[in-house]
Amino acid sequence: MLTNSVINWVGFTIQVIGLLLITIELYLPPLAERLKTFLESIQFRLAGKPATKQYWNWVAIVAYIVIWVISVAVVSIMDPPMSIVANVAFTLFTVFLGVVIFVSKVFVRLGIVLGRGNVIGGVGLVLALIGFTIEISKMVFS
Repeated sequence: MLTNSVINWVGFTIQVIGLLLITIELYLPPLAERLKTFLESIQFRLAGKPATKQYWNWVAIVAYIVIWVISVAVVSIMDPPMSIVANVAFTLFTVFLGVVIFVSKVFVRLGIVLGRGNVIGGVGLVLALIGFTIEISKMVFS
C-alpha cells in the first residue's frame, strides 16, 4: 500500500516539474533563457576538457566495479551460497542502470526535437510524458 502511494507521488511530481518547465518555456522566455544558461553552467565543471570528463567516467566505472567485488567478497565470506545471488543482483542492477541512462538520453534528445530546439520546454515535455506514463501504468496494472 505504501509503495502505491510513493509511485503515485513520484509520477505526480515528475509530471508537475515537466509542466512547470513547459510553462516557463512558453510564457516566460527570458526566465527560460536564464534557466538554460544556468543549467549549462552547472554541468560538471571538471567536464570542461574531454579528457577530464573521460577520466571521471572511468573513475566512476572502476569505483562501481570495486564496490561490486568487495560486496560480493564480503557476502561470500559471510554466506558462501549467497555469492551467486549477490552477483545476479549486481548484474540486474547494472543492466537496469544502463537502461535508465540510455532511456534518459533518448528522452532528452526526443524532448529537444519535440521542443524544436527549446531545451527547457522539450525536457519539460518529456518529463510530463514520463509522469503521465507512470500514472497510466499505475491505473492499468492495479
